[in-house]
Amino acid sequence: MSEGANKSYHFNSNMRTNSSSKSTMSNNEDRYLRALEIQERKQAIIDEELEKQRIIDDAEKAVAEEKARQEAEAKAAQAAEEAANVPVAVIEEEAPAAEESTPAAAPAAKPAPSGNFVPGPKPRNDFTSDEKAAMLKRARAHAAVVAKRKS
Repeated sequence: MSEGANKSYHFNSNMRTNSSSKSTMSNNEDRYLRALEIQERKQAIIDEELEKQRIIDDAEKAVAEEKARQEAEAKAAQAAEEAANVPVAVIEEEAPAAEESTPAAAPAAKPAPSGNFVPGPKPRNDFTSDEKAAMLKRARAHAAVVAKRKS
C-alpha cells in the first residue's frame, strides 16, 4: 500500500485500557484488521481511477496522432496537387536559370511540425508598441500582487 493510503486512516495499535483482558486485545485486533480492510478498499478505488484515466489518456493520444497524421497527409496531397497543376513549359524555362544559380545554397524547407502545432514564441521586435505597453502593464500588476502577498 502507498504511504498516502497508510496515513488516510489513523489506528492506534497501542491502545490501553484499565483492564488488560484478552477480550480488549481481540477488540483492538478487530479494529486493526478493519483499518487494513478500509485502506485496501481505498487503494483499490484509487488504482481503478488511475487505470481509467490511463485508458482515457491513451485513447486521446491515439486520436490526436490519427488527426495529426490525417492533416499531414492532406497537406502532402495538397502540395502534390499544386505541383501537378504547374505548367510543364514554365518548369523547363526556369530549369536553366536554376542551373546557373545552383552554386548558391538554397534554404532547406522546414519539416512540418508533429504534435499539437503550437507556434513558438514571438521575438520581441515583432511586437507593436501597444502590445509591449500592455505586457509591461501586466508584468507590473503581477509584481504588485506578488509583493502584496509577501508582505
